[in-house]
Amino acid sequence: MDRRIALFAALALLSARVSAEDLPELPETVITATREPTDILDSPSFVTVITQQEIQESGAADLSTVLAEQSGVVVNNYGPQGQTKTVSIRGSSSDQVLVLLDGMRLNSSRDGSVDFSEIPTDDIDHIEIVRGSASTMYGTGAIGGVINIITKKPAEPQMTLSLTNGSYIPHDGYAEPGTVFVPATPMSLLDNQKLSLTVDGKLQDVGLTGGGSLSRGMNAFVWDDTAGLGEWRQRNNAQNLSSDAFAGLAAPLLGGSVSARGSFSSSGIGAPGSDLYPDSQAMQSDTWASGSLSYSTNHFFSDLLSLDAKGFYRYEELTFTYDPSYNLPESIHRTHSASLDVTQKLAVSETVSAVYGGSVWYDYADSTNFASPHDRVNVAGFLSATVAPWEPLAITPSVRYDYFSDFPGYLSFQVSSVLSLSDSTSLKLSLGTAYRAPTLNELYWYSFDGYTSSNYPEYSEGNPSLQPETSYNGELGLSVITKRLTLETSLFTRLVDNEINWGGYAASASNPNVFIETPVNISQALLPGAEIHTKMAVTDQISLRADYTFIYSLLLSYLGQSYDLSSNLRVPYVPIHDLSLSAHYDDAVNTANVEMEYVGQKFTDAANTPAWALAGYVVLNAGYARALTKSVLFSVKLLNILNETYYTVGGFNSEGYPDDPGYPMPPFSIVISMQLKL
Repeated sequence: MDRRIALFAALALLSARVSAEDLPELPETVITATREPTDILDSPSFVTVITQQEIQESGAADLSTVLAEQSGVVVNNYGPQGQTKTVSIRGSSSDQVLVLLDGMRLNSSRDGSVDFSEIPTDDIDHIEIVRGSASTMYGTGAIGGVINIITKKPAEPQMTLSLTNGSYIPHDGYAEPGTVFVPATPMSLLDNQKLSLTVDGKLQDVGLTGGGSLSRGMNAFVWDDTAGLGEWRQRNNAQNLSSDAFAGLAAPLLGGSVSARGSFSSSGIGAPGSDLYPDSQAMQSDTWASGSLSYSTNHFFSDLLSLDAKGFYRYEELTFTYDPSYNLPESIHRTHSASLDVTQKLAVSETVSAVYGGSVWYDYADSTNFASPHDRVNVAGFLSATVAPWEPLAITPSVRYDYFSDFPGYLSFQVSSVLSLSDSTSLKLSLGTAYRAPTLNELYWYSFDGYTSSNYPEYSEGNPSLQPETSYNGELGLSVITKRLTLETSLFTRLVDNEINWGGYAASASNPNVFIETPVNISQALLPGAEIHTKMAVTDQISLRADYTFIYSLLLSYLGQSYDLSSNLRVPYVPIHDLSLSAHYDDAVNTANVEMEYVGQKFTDAANTPAWALAGYVVLNAGYARALTKSVLFSVKLLNILNETYYTVGGFNSEGYPDDPGYPMPPFSIVISMQLKL
């Protein structure tokens, strides 16, 4: 496999050399990696920008489908539309990926992760993905990388209305394993719908934008589970009803610009379990609201100074109602988060500049699984200085310190360099550290989980003695951007220490008949790998894209057991291979694309038990869109054309072992959409 990777990279580099004779194309501008507008060629990190057009052409109901096509990004799906969807980057856990909304952190201190099924796509201008350590810029949670979601800015007056319908092929199935037979129904052709509206306008110098959407889905697809339980199965209790709305404005102020934005989302879903253990009556509701106010200027009392200041507030409430047979009360979690973030750039000279700033973040969480409410204050300051000792080379050391009111502070650092080889090519090198502070759940959680096989009570308790997860990262990369070709390749490695898992399990010291599960720092892992992203414009209408990530993860310790390299154990849920290919056609009237994604086998346990592994899978999608008039667009998307039966997350049996196939993903489906622009 290593030889094939080297050959692929060599061919891509050869293509880059041939295409470099074309006039260089200006790179897209990104802001995430350095907290200031930076061309991709000058960014010290491996950065991908997903445009608004690419999001629209994907036909995706949420962001997870779009992100799954990107190199290094693997989506963890806990079911179909509306169910929880998280992502990992380069083998990280989902809570080691920092998710930003217009530069402000979405990961709450209560649980750490972000559910991408709750983030609507209609409000997004573009998405920036930064792979690798970014703790020196943004603090906790950026071990794997950063996903920055940039919302739309007010544009020319326009109203866009769209309606989407998703269909499954009717088929007989069983709603419960071997017990409840459900005959085929034509309602499968009307399984899910989405209606969305966006409006842009202008009032003198003030730009206005707003919109919202309504989504409904039964998610009652039938999939071929004859290889598992020996029968066709219908997904049960997976319905989804959600709504969202947003409004924003932008206006000039004092030589800069001020913007304000508010968002709201609410969803109610059935909450089925995994393949073997569906929750036939469990329900979950999620509600969140956020608001932000920001001001930026490139002239802060001087042409040498810029200023970017943001204030942010978010409220989130999650309620889980268990199956009545469990005889458990509702689980309710409420979180308030508020922050103020200020960044400034000082341009000392053409060869020396500095970016510095600080932030204050406050979290308050009240949960039925806490003995009492808990809060956290995080105060941080950072400094990043860029020095160009000679014209083609820029070196940027960065340092950041984070103080936590309920946890020891942490100092992170990074040194990166960018060597410009030509107007279209740059070589990048970075070394640094990153960390993730324990969440409030991991520190203070308490719940009764039922009974063990010995019929003794079992509880889950947080662990106030947890240490932060830390990582040490290195990356060497090459970027080539020309009129016809975009190529980014990198070699990277990450050593993760003190990773937190809910793996501690022992009898209570006060009562040997009571069993307690608790999170502990149980894991150490080494994750070396290689990555390539390339996009080539074959003609003005046809383009090809390929993304590939290779990670040969090595588990070094788990639950007090140490392993050496000869043990050759993979880190759970980290596939060795992740590949996506696509071909795209676009003219003035028609758009067509074909996409293929392959994710390799993933082990679900530290012992790498073959019987518990999740098999690799191939998903093939295709789409076509046609502009019927200047105002009307029709599109059709074919998803999972091969009708692959696959799982991205494993399940657990009643004894807590990962021998359940997990959460089945939808089979072949058809999504039809009509869009009207006025």
